[in-house]
Amino acid sequence: MGKRRFAQVATSDDDEDGAPPRPSRNENNHNQRRRKKLHLSDEEEVEEEKLSERSKKKKKKKQQEEEEEEDLEAQPLGEVVRVSGKGRGRTNHYASFEYDGVQYDLEDPVLLVPEQQNQKPYVAIIKDIAQTGEGALMVTGQWFYRPEEAEKKGGGNWQSHDARDLFYSFHRDEVPAESVMHKCVAHFIPQNKEIPNRKQHPGFIVQKVYDTEQRRLFKLTDKDYEENKQHEIDLLVQRLLH
Repeated sequence: MGKRRFAQVATSDDDEDGAPPRPSRNENNHNQRRRKKLHLSDEEEVEEEKLSERSKKKKKKKQQEEEEEEDLEAQPLGEVVRVSGKGRGRTNHYASFEYDGVQYDLEDPVLLVPEQQNQKPYVAIIKDIAQTGEGALMVTGQWFYRPEEAEKKGGGNWQSHDARDLFYSFHRDEVPAESVMHKCVAHFIPQNKEIPNRKQHPGFIVQKVYDTEQRRLFKLTDKDYEENKQHEIDLLVQRLLH
């Protein structure tokens, strides 16, 4: 009995004077779980930092895209030259606008985005540049017709003899300024004049006027138009001859 009691006392003394007691199996498991939890917390922090960086990059990219979209919107240039309408219908008119880094002015011939992808670009002369009260910039164009687009009074269409051929018309239509693709050149040539060389003078050739109501063609020099329309044609012809 005494030996057993001594042994018990001796064990107690070792615990007090020697190394700290070993942790039990349950304590080991608890510590391992705690270390694992701490390790996961570190990983979560790293993941949060990555997510934060991604979020910042996405936000920056979105801002850049918004700025680019703003840059791609057509903007009026210069002073207001005329005002029409009142209240909500008030519209400011300008002599120029800028789109995609290019300046466009009144009387510039331009190509316009067609309604369908398989169509050739539309062609028109800019006759008005207007900004609505809501801020939309609109362009009124006086339209040209390609021979194959112009309907005949008796049915069918005209045949194009040259890819450069266009018919002038007095038809006007309004489109968003962003529809403008780029400038082009239209040579108004009376039929008694020589057509300029394609290489030296690239651009469209206009020798006839298409009446969209009667669906008939007239020569530039027919003098069969209203006085104001004839004056307009004369100015277009004189622009080339001089």
